[in-house]
Amino acid sequence: MKYVPALDGLRALAILLVLIFHWFPTNHWINTLPNGPMGVTLFFVLSGFLITSILINQRDTVGFFQAFKNFVARRALRIFPIYYAVLIGLLGLKKLLGIQIVSDFYQYPLYYWSYLYNHWLEKSQNWSDMLSPYWSLSVEEQFYIIWPMFVLGIASKRSLLTLLWCTTGIGLIARFVLIHQLNGIGVYMITCVDTFAWGGILAYYLKEGKEVQIKNVLTYVMPLAFIGFLYTTLLLTDQHLGKQLFFRTFTSIFSLGLIFGALQTNLWSRFLTTRPLREIGKVSYGLYVYHMVIPDLFYQLLNRIHISISDPYHVYGIVVLFGFSLASYYIFEKPIQSLKRYFV
Repeated sequence: MKYVPALDGLRALAILLVLIFHWFPTNHWINTLPNGPMGVTLFFVLSGFLITSILINQRDTVGFFQAFKNFVARRALRIFPIYYAVLIGLLGLKKLLGIQIVSDFYQYPLYYWSYLYNHWLEKSQNWSDMLSPYWSLSVEEQFYIIWPMFVLGIASKRSLLTLLWCTTGIGLIARFVLIHQLNGIGVYMITCVDTFAWGGILAYYLKEGKEVQIKNVLTYVMPLAFIGFLYTTLLLTDQHLGKQLFFRTFTSIFSLGLIFGALQTNLWSRFLTTRPLREIGKVSYGLYVYHMVIPDLFYQLLNRIHISISDPYHVYGIVVLFGFSLASYYIFEKPIQSLKRYFV
């Protein structure tokens, strides 16, 4: 796939929603809508769209093993370096300076190292863990391992669309069983899998040249999805079956429309390509990985050297977070990503 600047703008909106959700109290007016779950769902749908597009193109040009090797290597180069750098850094800070964050990582490290943290969070339901946002990183990594096997190997070109539509149903069934009946919190990969499938459906139809048909369908579906989103969000409780099943569905369909609009030449895509959004989008992964950890460590270090500051709105923490993420991207992440050229 060619680089689409507007998609960086979408990443920026997604990460800003997550930051707002975590940096303001849940009862604050700005979090009337569930900004965090909205941002994560947008990330999932976007990942499903991009990954399915890449895999379809790979399948049409190279064999299974070459395509799978390229895909896994490129994902590893993008995802692993700063993720594992954070875990190593946390252990180092605890051992050398006695500084640590509030996290189950120190007691149950294997879940974090193996990208199975979402399974531990489902069991512990400990949202106070400062690495709790990493559940979505575990979900994405599990998706990256499983999905290529279906797209590149198991599913034929004809059956891929059937697989995608069936996967949207699998997510609903999984949420009914694991959330509604078993009182789970919905962080297993299978309870989120339909969000990726909605992005994959868009990728499939675009690959088939159905752009006009997609636009016509979204003209009618987007308003309905938005109404459904507002209804489940504002009028239903978290314990209501309708919200448990369909919040992610409505949010995914609406996200799909935002992605499709970003691919067109219009006012929306021009807004998304404004430089501030593009720059934030480029470092969105780092912002997500660091956003709970770096500000907290910054405040702890200030206390360690007896510097007291009044920062009720976390302004200094946000500045440090963005500065650290930018430095991480250009000094650490980008040079490593240049190695992707060996896996084209």
